[in-house]
Amino acid sequence: MFTGMIAGWVGEFVTVEIAKLLLSGVNNKLLNQKDLEKALKASAKSACEQENGLFYRCQEHGIRGSAKFLNKFFQEKGIAELQKPLKDEGKPDVDFLSKALIEEAANHSEMKKMNEDYVRPWMEAFANEYFQRTDAYTKFQVAKENYFKQIENWFDDVKFAGIAVAGQEVEKSEKLEQIFVMPDVEEDVRGKDFSFSADTKELDDGILDISMSKRQQELLLEQRQRVIRFNPSGNKFLAAKLLTQSDANKNGGKFVLLGAPGSGKTTLLSYFAVMLAQNQAEKLGLEQDVDYLPILIKMRDLSRLDDIGDISILDYARQFAEKTMSVKNLPRDFFEHWLEDGRALILLDGLDEIAEESKRYKIVQRIENFLGRFQRNIAIITSRPAGYKRDFFRTEEFPHYKLLGFDDGKVEEFVNHWYDSRFQDKDEADRHKESLRKALNDNERIKLLARNPLLLTIIALIHRYQAVLPRERYKLYDKAVETLITSWDANKELTTHEKLQYLRLDDLRRLMESVAYWVHTQGNTGDNEGGTLIDCDELLNQLKQEIRLSQGIKLYKAEEEAKRFIDLIKERTGLLNEQGKDCYAFVHKTFQEYLCAEDINYQADNESDFEIILDHISEHLHDPHWREVVLLLVSQQKPKKAVKAIRKILNNKSEYEQWLHRDLFFAADCLAEDIKGLNVADKELGEEILRGLVDLEVSESHKIGHRVRSQIFPILSRFYETAFEKQALELLKAEGEKIGKVRLQEYRVELGERKGAVTTLIKLLIDEDSDVRYIAADALRKLGKDSDEVVNALIKLLTDEDSDVRYIAASALRKLGKDSDEVVNAFIKLLTD
Repeated sequence: MFTGMIAGWVGEFVTVEIAKLLLSGVNNKLLNQKDLEKALKASAKSACEQENGLFYRCQEHGIRGSAKFLNKFFQEKGIAELQKPLKDEGKPDVDFLSKALIEEAANHSEMKKMNEDYVRPWMEAFANEYFQRTDAYTKFQVAKENYFKQIENWFDDVKFAGIAVAGQEVEKSEKLEQIFVMPDVEEDVRGKDFSFSADTKELDDGILDISMSKRQQELLLEQRQRVIRFNPSGNKFLAAKLLTQSDANKNGGKFVLLGAPGSGKTTLLSYFAVMLAQNQAEKLGLEQDVDYLPILIKMRDLSRLDDIGDISILDYARQFAEKTMSVKNLPRDFFEHWLEDGRALILLDGLDEIAEESKRYKIVQRIENFLGRFQRNIAIITSRPAGYKRDFFRTEEFPHYKLLGFDDGKVEEFVNHWYDSRFQDKDEADRHKESLRKALNDNERIKLLARNPLLLTIIALIHRYQAVLPRERYKLYDKAVETLITSWDANKELTTHEKLQYLRLDDLRRLMESVAYWVHTQGNTGDNEGGTLIDCDELLNQLKQEIRLSQGIKLYKAEEEAKRFIDLIKERTGLLNEQGKDCYAFVHKTFQEYLCAEDINYQADNESDFEIILDHISEHLHDPHWREVVLLLVSQQKPKKAVKAIRKILNNKSEYEQWLHRDLFFAADCLAEDIKGLNVADKELGEEILRGLVDLEVSESHKIGHRVRSQIFPILSRFYETAFEKQALELLKAEGEKIGKVRLQEYRVELGERKGAVTTLIKLLIDEDSDVRYIAADALRKLGKDSDEVVNALIKLLTDEDSDVRYIAASALRKLGKDSDEVVNAFIKLLTD
């Protein structure tokens, strides 16, 4: 007991103060204060355990007094000897230290009784342990520098190989920090369970069909309820703050991070590792002077290596560092050095990606033992929600967080990072940024895709290489689909390891098209982002039928291949993903819709029967669930066929068309898809549709309600940068008197005449009609773009005789964010209004 107490007090009193003195006197950047404290504490403990009689006679003066005595001795007499190993001058001189300790004890009233016979053995044990420890820790730090360098080499380059975009751009890589956007997370609080009755045949908008299976009705109802009840907790914060969250550290700093496929889980963990490797711990909210070591382990790779034989987490970490990252000469107990001190950041990526349940059980046990052994370290465990079970993975007590998709601000941040890293010329970067922003903002479907970091990267690559996103959305979707299918063939597993026996990479596209059509017919989810949930057994049955027909094999072989394909889905982020217990869905509804349209096209081409397409248009024309499918179907037709399809829509004579104008609006949306050669195939079609829209714009008929009228402006605005832009603007200008002075300028802004429209709006700020002045100022406010000319004109309006005009001018200046002295002084004067 006495031995343990004295060792503890020596550690407490000696290490901190002496470590600081040791470092201040040498030029050694390899050892830090924490390592020196650890070496001194271990040396004192070892010496006290080997020679526990040194201070035995001094007990009456207290253990604390003995420790204080040693503390003072090492600071005053022993510091030079302790610095020798740090200066590469060998071991401390034991004889000198022993003699000096005896002399100091003789002059110390409380230490005179110290047993001199034990001094040299004690000092020998202390010096040997200290020398060995400092030597080992120096080697650890040298190895850590190499380890950090290889982490940067391995994880800091974001490679785009596999992204299906033509050109050399995909062969390049980018530094992670240059394009990385820190995502948001929020606490994952499981909502109460909902019970669904399969006897229910409808839900507010009739999404269910009596012909559906009982299971599919349950899934659709559950998916709709998810959308209805989704209510973010509001406790949203940057993912970097996870490492310092107090509630995340209740369990020794261990927590689970759940994220959908492509949401950036792996990229986030790579960023954490790279920041520590670059000694930028402060970017993660961690103390800069603490020596952290990241240990990043991909569960899928661990599982594969485990096939060879049982392997511990530590053994895998070492093998990955030495054999995969090529870190040379890792000393023994390298990882343990940081783990035992609680100075490691453990990153376990993809817990759900261990496909075999029996193997999952073994690895979960290993993870549990590993985290239990090194409890003082922060540990992040990531998983997709699908395939993740808290009870199975034994993580019920850990805090859980959800990785959120990008909001508008983060998409903007990514766009800025992307082009700032691609162009040295600021003006050229800004031009590309503006082009990509507009492409995203002009199409709601593409904007939804951009919430997913993986899909946003694909979009950015396409835009970078082609300078613009293609007006034909289906071309963008085609590249994204090709990329996601390619991800299923990562490491050539389909072909080299023959994971699939009959299907090849070229077959997957066609299989996904036919499956998408079947999935889409199963019902509306009420979710514009998530694909329709499908039961595993029903998906398996559909896959085996499709595989049997496409490969010409017997049904039992097709079923075996379908099972293999579903196993592949579980392991890879691709088009179709596991979304929960025994259910699957397309990674995004847009791909389900696009591939569904592709399948209809295939059917029509295969049968040489265009009526198949027209029949689908007639059947689903104004069904919200099929809207994007029909638009994509029409937009991919050759000009003459596209004309037939659009005229079919325009002349459909839908119910209440004279009031709702749904046929006209849908035909206009098809026209805005900018199908090449449409004007050549039918010169009158565009004129007819545009004339119909403009007539509605200027009509004073009571039949045109507010909801109908509100749709006209955004539809006409979609013709920007299409073959019909000029024609639409000419028709609007011809009706300028009826449209209104300000409204016409708003159209000009949207249809390519922004500069001229802004000049006109500024002139309208001095119109004699106060209503015109008000609306013009409001229009400038909505534009959100300032210039000296705009700001000066609005400042003058702050003294307008009409209080409403003064208000809207002030509101416009506030939104424009111009904080010049002129604006501030004008606002100060306005305080007396």
